Amino acid sequence: MTELQPSPQTPPSLMPPFWLMGILLLLCGAVLVWRIPPLLRSIEERQRLGSEALITNGFDLPETLRSDPTLVRWGSPEEVIPIDTPPIWGVEKVDELGTNFRTRFLISTSEVIGVVIDGQPRAYPLRILQWHEVVNDTLGEIPICVIYHPLSETSTVFQRPQGNQREPLIFGSSGLLVDCCLLIHERLGIGRRLEESLWSPTDGEVIAGPRIGEPLKLVPFMLTSWKIWKEKHPDTEVLGMVERHRRYYKKEPYSPYRLVDRPRYQYLPQPPAGQRANLSRVIVTRQPLGWMAQVSTLGGADPHLDPHRDRLLDPAPFPHVVTSWFAIHARQLKQQTP
Repeated sequence: MTELQPSPQTPPSLMPPFWLMGILLLLCGAVLVWRIPPLLRSIEERQRLGSEALITNGFDLPETLRSDPTLVRWGSPEEVIPIDTPPIWGVEKVDELGTNFRTRFLISTSEVIGVVIDGQPRAYPLRILQWHEVVNDTLGEIPICVIYHPLSETSTVFQRPQGNQREPLIFGSSGLLVDCCLLIHERLGIGRRLEESLWSPTDGEVIAGPRIGEPLKLVPFMLTSWKIWKEKHPDTEVLGMVERHRRYYKKEPYSPYRLVDRPRYQYLPQPPAGQRANLSRVIVTRQPLGWMAQVSTLGGADPHLDPHRDRLLDPAPFPHVVTSWFAIHARQLKQQTP
């Protein structure tokens, strides 16, 4: 009987299946389609803003600012997208969303910047502001701008001045920082960057541009919890979620940053070692004799663990800004102990 010989085995192919290769090609194509347009816009913007765009973002900076060691370009203007047409919600919608754990928008401890103009209250949640930093709004027929910069814990509200067309200016983030705090700019449109001015939100002063000598008019506000603000103003309106950014708002990207308590970028001079957490909040008031920092009324860097947190609730008797402990040293402000 003839013995059957085993048939030779075909060596395994090292090539992946064609369907897997097709999926990989599709994924690569999707990534290219997603990333190429921003890259082309970035190249176009750099060409339009000139050879120094990676330093100045196209703004006309004086030499004193160019030589400032704390000047940092972290991104393009409006890379953090401002809100120009804010969605305004009523308390009823916030409460309705709060009935479901998966959809709730604000809880009692959520922090808000509260503003009242002509008897009309409105709350701006920090969970929204931290993703946009700049909100252009109109409240009680007064055009205002609400700022929250999470890297420096700077909060401020001011009236938007009129531009040359007698319309309120629209502000945005310039992509530049000084002393680890953002600089805001008036947005005049494409190709007009050299005509725009830069303001520091910590004092409302112009630091570069044609509007030198035109400080912003600050608006009183309260930095408080949603629970307390709603108790004081049960008829309040609320800055709602921008629909196309909704997926971001449930994230909390800055908690680790606050816990580490190291400012992201350079600032000068350094505060005295061991006296207070760098990111502790302080109230800086614009008084008749100049700016004054009230530093003894606030506690640690984490507002949820701050035993003196409620002392932030009532606006100061003078126009004010809430910012961080390290920033008042960087600005070399006088300190007041109430």
